[in-house]
Amino acid sequence: MSRIAEDRLLALIGRIYGAALQPEAWAEFVDDLADLYAGTAAISSQGTRGVGARIHASSGLDPAFGRTYEEYYSQVRPWAGTVGAAAPGQVFIPQWLVGAEYECCEYYNDWLKPQGIHHLFSIPLDRERPLSTFLTISRSRKFGEFTAEELTLSRKLVPHLQRAVEMHRQLFAVTQQRDAAMQSLEGLGVGAVLVTCDGRVRFANRLAETILARADGLAARRGRLEARTPAITASLHRLIGEAASTGAGLGVASGGILALPRTEGDDLHVLVCPFAMGSGGWLGPAMPTALVFIHESSGDFTLQPEHLAQLYGLTPAEAKLVSALVGGISLDEYTDVAGISLATARTHLQRVFTKTGWHRQSDVVRGTLQNSVARMAAMLMQVESGLGHDTEKESFDFQARPAISRGDGR
Repeated sequence: MSRIAEDRLLALIGRIYGAALQPEAWAEFVDDLADLYAGTAAISSQGTRGVGARIHASSGLDPAFGRTYEEYYSQVRPWAGTVGAAAPGQVFIPQWLVGAEYECCEYYNDWLKPQGIHHLFSIPLDRERPLSTFLTISRSRKFGEFTAEELTLSRKLVPHLQRAVEMHRQLFAVTQQRDAAMQSLEGLGVGAVLVTCDGRVRFANRLAETILARADGLAARRGRLEARTPAITASLHRLIGEAASTGAGLGVASGGILALPRTEGDDLHVLVCPFAMGSGGWLGPAMPTALVFIHESSGDFTLQPEHLAQLYGLTPAEAKLVSALVGGISLDEYTDVAGISLATARTHLQRVFTKTGWHRQSDVVRGTLQNSVARMAAMLMQVESGLGHDTEKESFDFQARPAISRGDGR
């Protein structure tokens, strides 16, 4: 192997680990790889015959051809079954697997050949049924078959690519867990902020970002949490500092609850909790941190009839009635809006009692408002609507009043 190839190999290995932490960097890696082999390069997930594929990063591949590969041609490769049995790290060359069938198959003539591709090899990096991750490199006849040195070069990359894929998978799993937890809190009307011991914001979920952006009762000024007055800010920072110390194993305080006055509406309520520290790693100890949960008691939410129907096994008519009652509409008012008789409305209500186990109209309103799953579904629909997604709403779409009982006793 030439000295130039070894130098380029080292550069490629560096890009691999950068891409594991920053997925968009895979594009630069495959660009360099395609240039090194004078062809095209791709990282994809695919499986045996009958299972589709997904191209994660590619260089030199027409996007239109990439889509047809994902949707169809990945399933008609004559060597698909053999590839499915290949061990991770094993280099395979299709021409060697199928012999004369290679240039006669639909995949070669309708997908490879129109792109000027003749020679190719693939390496499975992992085995996660039904799909596995592959590195594939291809090029035209003009540049000839892949040499032994070129295949050796690819094998040197394999262990690094395998570690990077596993790193990416683990990081993605952690991110999924974090996002699921943060989204659940948003669905319950709770903002969450991870802060350092001096009140500097490290992470905030979407609801917390919205609250902080309004800067009414709580704001992030110069990256640090601040309340309306210096005295309240000092109390907040004291709770944060104590909780962060406990999370770092340096104290015993459990944090606390604090009301933050706003210029309009009810107070914000924050709960400050310790956040356990892991080891700092080779960069040294991590900064002690705390979690700050923020609740807006006055936030309205919309309970969709389709969600109520799914939760309680209601018919569409019964769910619309419950949505109206929770929204503050009386039974008499609902009959006018819905265009039904009072007797029919009472029949629907009686069926709701039977299906839910509630016995009074007030129980329906209170029980529904206290249902965290219903609140979460309503909040998630509001988030999707705010992002521009289309959401189908039933004819009756009432704004629910805040719950009658409050956690602060007022």
